[in-house]
Amino acid sequence: MKKILLLIAGVILATSCTTQIQQKSRKGFLTMEELPIAVKFLPAPPTSGAAYDEDVKYYEWGKEQRKDPKVCELCLRQDTMDVTTIFNEALGFELLSYENKDILDLVSWAVKDARKVSNPAKEYYKRLKPFQIFHEASLKDNAKSAVSSSTFAYPSGHAVRSWTYAFVLADVAPEYTKVLNKCADDYSMGRVIMGRHWKTDIDAGKMVAAKVYEVLKKSPAYQAQLKLARDQYKHVQSEKTHGGTDL
Repeated sequence: MKKILLLIAGVILATSCTTQIQQKSRKGFLTMEELPIAVKFLPAPPTSGAAYDEDVKYYEWGKEQRKDPKVCELCLRQDTMDVTTIFNEALGFELLSYENKDILDLVSWAVKDARKVSNPAKEYYKRLKPFQIFHEASLKDNAKSAVSSSTFAYPSGHAVRSWTYAFVLADVAPEYTKVLNKCADDYSMGRVIMGRHWKTDIDAGKMVAAKVYEVLKKSPAYQAQLKLARDQYKHVQSEKTHGGTDL
């Protein structure tokens, strides 16, 4: 009996260790060799000329938007929210949840790949955020704190994350593509309204997300997880239909 108990304990421990190793090793779908290099396809952020003038115009536009209390409330609310909640609200149902783990994992792992592309670009370009350049208060920071920020501006990490969500979720639920794209666009532009990003930061973030998604589509690991996510989505659709019938 004692031997059997020890054997069972050994199996449980081994399974637990294997699971932990798998969870820790899953840091995305792509190898370092497969990841695109952002500085090779992203243009340098503008510092003068027509593109920079356009950035300044968007910065001023953002300040005008902040005169509306409802716009400020929405931007500040989204700033503290997890992006999964923002997309769930836009969709009108809880697609991203621990109950739908295959879908959540698909998006989360894709974002990890995207961040591994965007973060080195931030450090390479070291672009300051608009509220830092103008030494003005943003929606989140007062003018005194504007001289310091924990991250650089280009490309926008919020745009990278939200557009990766939009592209990947459209693979799972293509009928919601327009809703997903609008959600990513609105969320990203909220950073411009807040004064924390230039418009070209947002454009670059979307470009990174699109480039990473292009590579992901060719990844067997991504395709395998996408199949699981699509199967799970069928179950979500079934539950939605059943719920509608009950009402």
